Amino acid sequence: MNLRTRTLLSALVASAVLLVGATAAQAKLVELTGSTTFTPSTQATQFLSNNGIAVSTVGQATSENGGYVFPIAAGFGNSKTLYGLLAHKGGLKFTKGDRSAVVRRFVAVRVKNAAVLLAQVPGLRGGCGRFKSALTRFGLQHKAQLHKHPKATRKLVRAVRNYCSGGRVIVLAHLTNLAKELRYNGALLSADLKLSGEAARLINKVAKSKVVSAGAPLGSAQSAVSVVD
Repeated sequence: MNLRTRTLLSALVASAVLLVGATAAQAKLVELTGSTTFTPSTQATQFLSNNGIAVSTVGQATSENGGYVFPIAAGFGNSKTLYGLLAHKGGLKFTKGDRSAVVRRFVAVRVKNAAVLLAQVPGLRGGCGRFKSALTRFGLQHKAQLHKHPKATRKLVRAVRNYCSGGRVIVLAHLTNLAKELRYNGALLSADLKLSGEAARLINKVAKSKVVSAGAPLGSAQSAVSVVD
């Protein structure tokens, strides 16, 4: 693993710990597991269909009842707010004729004033500098907290190993209307997704025309999470 990758992994894990540990006096950091189901909006389904763009799953993602399910590889959450970070397995492939694009290894970052869905685009390069800058803004200086959760930290590091070297890191969507519903065995986290400018350009490249713009409603996501014992 090269220095650039190690630095990114340190930043990602440190920020995850900070994101969910900001109110440590009132809550504790917990390790989360589960899965996230993405349900496309009617608008998203229509513009893809109308432009002949097919969507399929890759990796460990599955298609179920009109939606897509992504297992959570690793994650952290604040035990009260459940703000934190969820790293997922699998991805989606957009295809039109002989052109295609893959977005995979989604990382949902949820904090009080910001929530985004990051993704990796294999075959392209870049995005790491901006990614690390964003993580630094979330409080990279709290690396020391990593030592309090060695097992969970190792699991998250494995989930995102070589994240940058495996493709371009982009902001796939912005998360809005964040909500949570507590359950006896965990919680259901929900959000609406709005397409980013980067993701819109990627889809337009596959379509060879401008079929969608930034801010388009992608759909909704629900993460069924539980605390790892």
